Amino acid sequence: MADDRGMENHGFGLGLDMEFSGVEGQAERAMTAVGALVLQLRREAGYSIGNLAAAAGLSPGLLSQIERGQGNPSLTTLIKLSQALKVPVGRFFDTKDQGGALVRREDRRRLEVAEDNLIYELLTPHMSGQLGMLRAQIAAGWDNEDAPFKHAGEECVTVLQGRLHVCVNGVGYDLAEGDSLTYDSSLPHWYRNSTSEDAVLIGAMTPPSF
Repeated sequence: MADDRGMENHGFGLGLDMEFSGVEGQAERAMTAVGALVLQLRREAGYSIGNLAAAAGLSPGLLSQIERGQGNPSLTTLIKLSQALKVPVGRFFDTKDQGGALVRREDRRRLEVAEDNLIYELLTPHMSGQLGMLRAQIAAGWDNEDAPFKHAGEECVTVLQGRLHVCVNGVGYDLAEGDSLTYDSSLPHWYRNSTSEDAVLIGAMTPPSF
């Protein structure tokens, strides 16, 4: 459901001063994992502690603490590090070591594209991992044949409500509730809701491209 028309991977705003919290042992493991990742990325980039600290606008002492898994860096600090290291800030929120990443329905990140009559809800915690998944509400009459989507990877869409026409590289498919379609998303693809009711679908993308 993504395209190349100005959408960025991190279009869902994040707060600027959120800190890690929760059970003490879990927080310690998270800090250790973040520190190890910062150290790995710094070495891969060829930075010394001093060089990276200067590039990120942090003190060398704070950076050293983070790499050792000490302290509790704010999201602002992690954003500065991600910008200096040229990686998505979501890299620091990988929860594989904890078994999974839960997104409650009420906590979904939401994006309304008013000019396109689209509503997106992110079902994965972010779009910087190997898989991205979202819920999309497509308004009655919506049609993007004149500006088809095209992005690297593979995509699968499942219609939860309503009906939807999907065209991939010139081949059309009519999807009803419960139908799924998988395709190479590097091919031009577009959607049309020619009914009088909104359509709702789930889209899975690998790699994420929203």
